[in-house]
Amino acid sequence: MDEQTRVREIYDRLVRTRDAQHWEPTSLSHFEGQPFKALIASMLSAQTREENTTAAMKKLLALADTPEAMAQLSDDQIRNAISGVMYFEPKVRYVRDIAEHVAANGGVVPRTIDELMEYKGVGWKVAVLTLAMGYGINDNITVDVHVARIGIRLGLVKPTTKQPPKVNEELKQALPRDMWPYWNALMVMFGRAICLPTYPQCRKCPLNDICPKVGVK
Repeated sequence: MDEQTRVREIYDRLVRTRDAQHWEPTSLSHFEGQPFKALIASMLSAQTREENTTAAMKKLLALADTPEAMAQLSDDQIRNAISGVMYFEPKVRYVRDIAEHVAANGGVVPRTIDELMEYKGVGWKVAVLTLAMGYGINDNITVDVHVARIGIRLGLVKPTTKQPPKVNEELKQALPRDMWPYWNALMVMFGRAICLPTYPQCRKCPLNDICPKVGVK
């Protein structure tokens, strides 16, 4: 099996398994086509469990669901809403900064990585994820811990590659473009269900026979 065929087989098998096992979709999928909410949720999700991000967004949006309204919330209101996420204290400031800037921009969220990264709390990963979820702009692949870990195990990313933008570039060389929009969510679901961080379930994995298991002991 050549590499191009193997990559397509990886993708197709995981999609079939996802559908058959009804893997839970990622929490950020609820904000597709909603750039402002996607931006806030992406920022809050940094180093935070999905269920905590979901709970925080529900509380925050119950108080204000537009940038203008969110910018008017007090710090205590924001803090109480997002206290379940990691590093919530600085994220209180980030929520306010993002809301104020988007409100000042007529409610429009920027459509480029560089512009988004000018906002407090918005790094490369958050910017890429916002563009993908909010605008359907998939010029890059969102790289989180699941994408990076599984990319190495599958032999698609060098074990020495650590920085998300560089992981992204290696994946873009390995994956056909039609897979880019779906790769992050698929890897997150796969990483939660089967390809676990510490004890990957290789014996029941649909990729067992075509995965080199790089770094798996």
